[in-house]
Amino acid sequence: MTDQVVLYAYIVQLAIGVIPILHSKATNRSLRDYGLRVTGKLLIKGLSLSVVIGIGLSFISSPVVFTVSQILLICLVAPVCEEFFFRGFLQTHLMGRMKGGKRFFSFYFSYGLIVTAFIFGAVHLSDIFLFDITLVNVIINAALAMFLGLVLGYIYQETRSILTPILMHVCLNGLPIALPL
Repeated sequence: MTDQVVLYAYIVQLAIGVIPILHSKATNRSLRDYGLRVTGKLLIKGLSLSVVIGIGLSFISSPVVFTVSQILLICLVAPVCEEFFFRGFLQTHLMGRMKGGKRFFSFYFSYGLIVTAFIFGAVHLSDIFLFDITLVNVIINAALAMFLGLVLGYIYQETRSILTPILMHVCLNGLPIALPL
């Protein structure tokens, strides 16, 4: 990843993080409506799941050396901005506008959650421009992002707090970097 690509990635991440802030100012909504609240519900379960998945991903991650700016982007900026936009902003709005959902075993996934997870996965197709990986690996990455979007979205749906999804996203992105096996 070149410095120019990293800079563009920072700009994109910060832009999607600013959208909910601008929208809240334009509509006089509180940022708490977008999940900026602290709750402990599902925190330990979510983080435990993230650590297990992150360690699993470290087994299949490539032995790439990252710069400090790339690590900050991948492990801090992207999780915060993406969760604030996708879960806090987009999923909140879609869940309010799309009624109904699907039950999977004992879990209920609203249509807003499902659509947000698909969009989250599709956006990760852009990783082909950020990383030196093949199209097949990008598609696998996007499918994993969609699945993880369902998990993160479910946790947000149940807690209405983006704290746990942000911390899970940090673990999911950071553990394969910290534990390259």
